Amino acid sequence: TPTPPPGDSSPSAPSTGGGCLDKPTCCNPNHRCFMKNNFYAQCMADCTPGIHWDDPPQFRTRWTCLPVGGPAPPPTPTPMPTPTPTPTPTPPTPSPPPSGNPLELPFLHESLNYPSNADLLTFHMYRAQGHGDYPPLNVNSGNLAGIMWYIQNEVVSGAYGSGNKFGIERIRRFKVQVKATQTLIDIQMNFGVRVAFDYGNCTGPDCRFDWENYGYNVGCNNLGSFPFPKYETNYTNGVWYSLPGSCPSMPFYDQTPECENLQPGGMCQGQPTGKGDCTWSYEDTGEQIWLGELYGETKQSMQQFWNNSDDPKANEDKVTAARKFFEKKYGAELPNPPCDFDKDRFYRR
Repeated sequence: TPTPPPGDSSPSAPSTGGGCLDKPTCCNPNHRCFMKNNFYAQCMADCTPGIHWDDPPQFRTRWTCLPVGGPAPPPTPTPMPTPTPTPTPTPPTPSPPPSGNPLELPFLHESLNYPSNADLLTFHMYRAQGHGDYPPLNVNSGNLAGIMWYIQNEVVSGAYGSGNKFGIERIRRFKVQVKATQTLIDIQMNFGVRVAFDYGNCTGPDCRFDWENYGYNVGCNNLGSFPFPKYETNYTNGVWYSLPGSCPSMPFYDQTPECENLQPGGMCQGQPTGKGDCTWSYEDTGEQIWLGELYGETKQSMQQFWNNSDDPKANEDKVTAARKFFEKKYGAELPNPPCDFDKDRFYRR
């Protein structure tokens, strides 16, 4: 259990610090017991959901500000000579706004704070990489057809200069588990919009809308549909994904502990729950094939292997060759589920 932050230092308060989670009526008449999380609550005059910047840095996590128990009993009223008419009920007070910190991306729907009833999806994703090793956080990935088109179009085509773009020389395979948030399942989707990441920074479309309404969800798009590429790729059933980690609003080289705390991302350990900050997990057991190995396996040069990029059958053969090579080395592929993102339903909210 985490150590709670220091309590209210108001003089002569019967109980203005921590400890009111189990005794919410101990607060003085001007205070009420507000919950920070399942482990800590505090007597305060009022409470704004979000980060409280007067908390010590090591305890600076989000307050839910849910009231615990009923309000403290009001002081005994002064007797009046005539009966007091029944007051008009006070309308409920709207939820206070977020803390105001521009880094905070508050969830706009209460269901994002709880596990969802979505199905758990388990399948393989692929990444095209160079020699560097790093976790698949705040990156784009794909099914094998999607990655093969990326390599065909951007890495070996020469469209971005001589040599392989970004020094990409291999394809990596990860086992992933995905569980959609409740707001996604409510509109019959397991995946949100596939956003783009540049050096770990989400560049669109409309990342804030995405995270605030649907949590840090795994996005997908079928190649040939919104958001990119919206033209025929000749790689049948190719799919791209987006995998949000912590602090997706900053490039890797600018990320700060504060941003990582305020924007936790969707990757979590073990089986994801479908909460807004626990939508996916992955296992990396070192499964990879080098492009040079693949050319040798198929007994072709690089140029021969990537020929006929406009021919769907030739491209299907490339994907099949890569899949068989992975399966020869590491076992059968866990096929990807349908990419069920629907732009109209997603942005109707």
